[in-house]
Amino acid sequence: MIYGGGKILAFYTTTLLYVLLTGVTMAQNKDELPLNQPLEKIKMETDLEKAMDLAGAGKFQFAHCALMVATLSAAILEIIGSSYILPAASCDLDIPDHLRGIITSIPNIGIILTATLWGRAADNLGRKPVLLLSTAIAGIFGMMASLMPNLLGYVICKSLGSLFLSCPSSLGFAYAGEMVPLRRRDFALLLCNGILMFASAACPIIAWAILPHNYDIGSLHIQPWRCLTAANSLPLVFAALWLTRAKESPKFLMTKGKKTQALEILRHIYSTNSGNDKEKYEVISLQSSLEDGDRPNDNCENEKKSGQLSALALLRPPHLKWLALTGFLMFGLFSLLNGLFLFAPSTINTMLKDKSDESMTVCTIMNMPNNETSSKGCNDGISSGTFTITIITSLVYSTLVMLISLSPINKKIQLIGMFTVVATTCLISVLTRNRIVAGISMSALQVTGLGIGPLTAYAVQLFPTNLRGTAVGAVMMFGRVGSVSGANAAGIFLAGACTATFYGFAAILIVCAALSFVLPSDNKVSSER
Repeated sequence: MIYGGGKILAFYTTTLLYVLLTGVTMAQNKDELPLNQPLEKIKMETDLEKAMDLAGAGKFQFAHCALMVATLSAAILEIIGSSYILPAASCDLDIPDHLRGIITSIPNIGIILTATLWGRAADNLGRKPVLLLSTAIAGIFGMMASLMPNLLGYVICKSLGSLFLSCPSSLGFAYAGEMVPLRRRDFALLLCNGILMFASAACPIIAWAILPHNYDIGSLHIQPWRCLTAANSLPLVFAALWLTRAKESPKFLMTKGKKTQALEILRHIYSTNSGNDKEKYEVISLQSSLEDGDRPNDNCENEKKSGQLSALALLRPPHLKWLALTGFLMFGLFSLLNGLFLFAPSTINTMLKDKSDESMTVCTIMNMPNNETSSKGCNDGISSGTFTITIITSLVYSTLVMLISLSPINKKIQLIGMFTVVATTCLISVLTRNRIVAGISMSALQVTGLGIGPLTAYAVQLFPTNLRGTAVGAVMMFGRVGSVSGANAAGIFLAGACTATFYGFAAILIVCAALSFVLPSDNKVSSER
């Protein structure tokens, strides 16, 4: 039943993996030790980063980064998939308009509630087992939601699954970075992040392949939205199965004092990349370092106290202003990306399904009585024009975002330009009477994804090392809160105050663009810290 969508997704995934392999290959340096040196002359004891460098970057990193991209993409499909599921299930589940925002924000609510829990579990139990378990359970609950007979059962399954979604939606970045040598780590992560932008394009492609068809098994009729719900959750299950082949992070193993196991994984990486026997690997033992977490036991209490003081330091100058600034910008970004933009397919569908020849704005059409879910003539079909607009624009905008992300354009300029352009398209969406232009403009709201990379980079650079992890986590938490706030605001106010909703989101973006001028230029970041 999802054969057509499977072929499209397979081609799509193969293309992305080819781009990743090409990028990693082009990024490889030429200064590695020659592999034909006599074995006895190059055996050594070294730290983990040097050992990773000697293991090389190649086939193993490609496969591991592809796995992390697949896991992160599966989580993205589960998070944004409701933007197509809810319009198609609105009649069958009898979903009131004022509850759509709450239902749409369920995944982000679960991520907010459990982000700290899964982070601690990954640090204590390991990357692989925690990521595998959470990914599998999130996928299983997502597939169970497709079988629920009513809205309550659907919401319960989605809510339970969201409690396990935080790990596959974020841990993949850290897990990927820990498997790549330091000199190539930034490029690999940047490329992975750029490829992830295409996951949003996969969502309308899968929906287009599934929703227009009927699925009958004998006398049993299966609603298309149920098939789409299962199809969006199935990649999580496949990713969990693939994760059984993953290797644990050597960096995690070093923090637990398991040097022998870490060295064995490095030998496997070397053998996979070079094609040589594991015994030819130059490193015979690993040295501990402070970064690996092997610290004297008598300093544990001092470090705990220091960690508490570090967290409180974020609330004092000069860190407070940067935390407030980057946090608000991330809040504004996600309130649109995971808020108003998630309603774009439903809004575009409503516009294109309207049979009136009269030229009207999107809000005029949405406020017409026959477009309410609760009306007797409820119509939950999605027009082919909706899929055409969302698929083409998603592919175009995702490509644009990736190219700009990999370009040498200043981060500050990227943020200012992004907020300004998206605010303009938001206003065009509500003011234009041309339905095609309105659809293209609403689809352009996803360009806000361009700001995630620069804002995360600022959060890393503006804070010292002892505050960096806490600061990045806090900034991302502001983003998740923005997702929930934006989705609920859009769900509630689009039905009753449509025009004011678009103006409100545009105003937030304009404020964010103005505040972005306060951010330091790249050459001044180090002096601000």
